[in-house]
Amino acid sequence: MAKARSKVVFLEPSTSLSVLVRILNQWPLGEIGRHARLRILCRKASGFNSPSGHCKDYLSKTAIDLISELITSPSNPRIRFAASLRDSKDRRRENRILIDGPKNIAIALRHGIQCTDVFICQRAWEASSSALGEIVTLIEPEGSHNQATGSIRWTRVTEAPMQKLQYGDRELQAIAVAVMPSTCLDRLPEPLRQPAVGPEHELYLVLDRLEKPGNLGAAMRTADAAGATAVLVSDPISEVWNPNAIRASLGAMFTVPIAVATSSDLLEWLRARSIKCYAARTENGSIYSKIQFPKKSAIVIGSEAYGLQDRWQSAEISPVHIPMFGKIDSLNASVTCSILLFEVIRQWQSA
Repeated sequence: MAKARSKVVFLEPSTSLSVLVRILNQWPLGEIGRHARLRILCRKASGFNSPSGHCKDYLSKTAIDLISELITSPSNPRIRFAASLRDSKDRRRENRILIDGPKNIAIALRHGIQCTDVFICQRAWEASSSALGEIVTLIEPEGSHNQATGSIRWTRVTEAPMQKLQYGDRELQAIAVAVMPSTCLDRLPEPLRQPAVGPEHELYLVLDRLEKPGNLGAAMRTADAAGATAVLVSDPISEVWNPNAIRASLGAMFTVPIAVATSSDLLEWLRARSIKCYAARTENGSIYSKIQFPKKSAIVIGSEAYGLQDRWQSAEISPVHIPMFGKIDSLNASVTCSILLFEVIRQWQSA
């Protein structure tokens, strides 16, 4: 098999769009070959001078057209590898995760998640989807020093391989493979994210033994909306980086710091930071609206099936409950998160 040719074009920032088009048209994709690479290197990362930015977008899309491989078979090794990441064992072994959908991919890239591959539905690409364009504008030329965007391998895929990659009957325009972010407690970013009410406040959401990825994703969305400092996951039953959780979070998995540890390690960590813990329970404890939450608080939520049971019980942890007046004795975990987190924020803003 002949080695694919590679062409390099150096362009001045002042190069006009018409000149660029003429250069690119000299090497149409059919002549270069499907596996060829056309590297367009600009001396300025900002690309062409255009108030509207259209020239830069055009350059990015044209370049990706020419450097991306087109896969038509669902049996392709790269497709099989990416599809295997739907399984938690394969994700842990390969230290890779899947990100479904262009919006989630764009959010991940903006927050420094290191993507290695982006698979784009050829039909969506030809239609010039605005959602796909959001990803394209974040991509820098090959060889850049941006860890998140500098070494992404773009691949266009036809319908059959896309069906193998995507989840169920969903029609996804893009799917990315990314390096699994660390969730070690000692690797939480410092300084941590600060709530909007003031730098002296810290608000943590502790999720204990959550079983359903969708609940984790929804809780992450709530934590992001409330401006929580971080989400701490205690002894999870469902893996944190499950693609379902990422999808349900609408990208919040990448916007809020997250750590996973045992309940004892998390309690010790919170104690060292002088964080007051409040454990949500279906009975007993103080009514949530009658508590005066201090400036450093953590809300602990248990699973829907079992609650917290005998976990997170000690003299330093205050039980709290939400009064319910119907015949069902529990709320959805993410709903409980919303009520309690926003009550804390309400009190802080009213102080």
